[in-house]
Amino acid sequence: MSKDDAEILVQLIATFRLEAAEHLQAMNATLLKLEKGKDADESLPLIENMFREAHSLKGAARAVDANFIESISHGLESVFAAAKRQKITLTLAHYDLLYESLDQISSNLGSSDDEQDSDEMLKVMCSRL
Repeated sequence: MSKDDAEILVQLIATFRLEAAEHLQAMNATLLKLEKGKDADESLPLIENMFREAHSLKGAARAVDANFIESISHGLESVFAAAKRQKITLTLAHYDLLYESLDQISSNLGSSDDEQDSDEMLKVMCSRL
């Protein structure tokens, strides 16, 4: 890899981290509103927003080979797709897992854990669904 390619990669990853942090902030705020919401008419736009944020984060993670973040984002996207179609109703247990998922993405963004540790956490989280 040339020096220029390495610099571009460093910039791409830095941009991804900033973008991911913005998605996480928006998702945490929206999830809190969704959890406190009472009626379905209020909830549907929030669910749609969560779906779009998860989808965007998944795509950004895929672009930089952030496989753990891509996988968790895909799971989040699937949960909100099911909620949009009213195949599931979000419960307190769902919210706990959704917040934990966002926390895991945030932790992964800020760490240099190896892929094996990330894969193990993914297995644990998926087994809880």
